[in-house]
Amino acid sequence: MRQLYGLLTLVLIPVFWVGLLCLSLKQPGYRKNISRRLGRNLPSPEPSNKQCLWIHAVSVGETLAIAPLVERLLNKRPDLDLLITSTTPTGAEQVQRLFGDRVRNTWFPFDSRTAITRSLDHWQPRALILVETELWPELIHQCSSRGIKTLLLNARLSERSCRRYGRLGPLVSDAVKNLDHIACQHDSDAEHFQALGASADQLTVVGSLKFDMPKLGLEQQRDELALGLGTRGSGRPILLAASTHSGEDLLVLNAFLKVREEYPNALLWLAPRHPKRSDAILTLIAAAKLTAITRSSGQTMGDATEILLIDTLGELPAFMGLASAVFVGGSLVEHGGHNPLEALIFGKPVISGHFTTNFANVYQALEAEDLVTVISDGDALAEALSQSLKLQHRERYAIEGPRFVDQHRGALDAQYAIVETALAD
Repeated sequence: MRQLYGLLTLVLIPVFWVGLLCLSLKQPGYRKNISRRLGRNLPSPEPSNKQCLWIHAVSVGETLAIAPLVERLLNKRPDLDLLITSTTPTGAEQVQRLFGDRVRNTWFPFDSRTAITRSLDHWQPRALILVETELWPELIHQCSSRGIKTLLLNARLSERSCRRYGRLGPLVSDAVKNLDHIACQHDSDAEHFQALGASADQLTVVGSLKFDMPKLGLEQQRDELALGLGTRGSGRPILLAASTHSGEDLLVLNAFLKVREEYPNALLWLAPRHPKRSDAILTLIAAAKLTAITRSSGQTMGDATEILLIDTLGELPAFMGLASAVFVGGSLVEHGGHNPLEALIFGKPVISGHFTTNFANVYQALEAEDLVTVISDGDALAEALSQSLKLQHRERYAIEGPRFVDQHRGALDAQYAIVETALAD
């Protein structure tokens, strides 16, 4: 099966190449150092006695998830040279924003035999960390063959993804069996990995790194943003629609219009998951007879500002810290939802649609403690946003939100210990 996969990846390289070029028409970052995706023209490592630890975080979400572990490694293991690979330009930008030149960052190679061979020969990693749901058969096979410890950390696998991977049979089951350790977020994730072939000895359930976000650092980012925006003390209710996807923006705008009937001075911050959609959203805003400024324009918000379109990356947690309430997007369309924990760490009321398979366990726990309002359409969103601005509602979240996050901390210590064990072997 793996031989067939190898042949398929070889045949698909031209298709992969054309696909990247097409993506680069809207996001030029996909063209940057494109040959590195085939393991060519990789940056030369500086002369050093440090061992390389390769961490693959696909895009923004995975980079943010693994960030607490990266920071701890940077602080406690100066003997390591950290290499973080990304698949998307936004992921690469997030790596640069969070870690700068403290780590190396390049593209993740296409999972073909030649690209993986070149990359491993070049970097010679001591160990490999994959984040969340990354199962790359050729990479895992070659690491296993070379004796490179391979860890899947902050691992999650939904039932749907498990079924999809399961259709690939031995290709995926062999990859799973070759992993040295799988640190799962929840019991259900462990069960799904076992269904793909993982043994009990490979698995631990340690919780999610996303609960271990450094609160002090997030508060500093919030305060810096507040100084720049001048929003502290304005007294205006601020509704944040975070990580919205196509199909949700119009629902948010219509809900905002209804909320303003009760709160006429309300302000909407709208943050699409993909900033490249900003022009389309501005068209929707104009059609709704609302006015907006964009974050990237540098314009200052005033009393007449109705909407701030957040068309930048890396600032969303800080915006959550300043908002009055947060709608978490990707949940009114069948995307699977996004992480609500940054909002809760700041004690903000959270609203979500019912498509939350990406964070099913987190949302189930939140529903059990009545710490999320789940809605199904735009009318319910308007009602939930208005309710979230009530003082009693906000006061409860201010206490219970941070408590919920603190109760679930601990995954960082457990996963750091797993990395240390792998490096010591």
